[in-house]
Amino acid sequence: MKRRALTRTAALAGAALLALTAPALAYAATGTFQYVLPDGASASLVNPDDERCYNIDTYGPIDNATNRYAVLYPSTACRGNTNTLTPGQYAPHLDARSVRFTAKAPQR
Repeated sequence: MKRRALTRTAALAGAALLALTAPALAYAATGTFQYVLPDGASASLVNPDDERCYNIDTYGPIDNATNRYAVLYPSTACRGNTNTLTPGQYAPHLDARSVRFTAKAPQR
């Protein structure tokens, strides 16, 4: 009986620890990535996920007001040569069709 109670307590403690640490495993940028659509409307991504490819369509100003590097691609699905905006960087005029956010500066 004593062993069963100890095993149950250990299982509950393990589950509680997993519940507390699981949200920390999903990484995301903090902040807002703002860009302008071809029709002139503003669009934004708020707290975008790291390493996820977002298809966007912009040919205008981009404000990377996140704490991550924004790697911009000329094609959808994050393909092609890249331009990178550092955390907090504003670009008055960039052409991009997709973007991926990363905590580390991309290798050239």
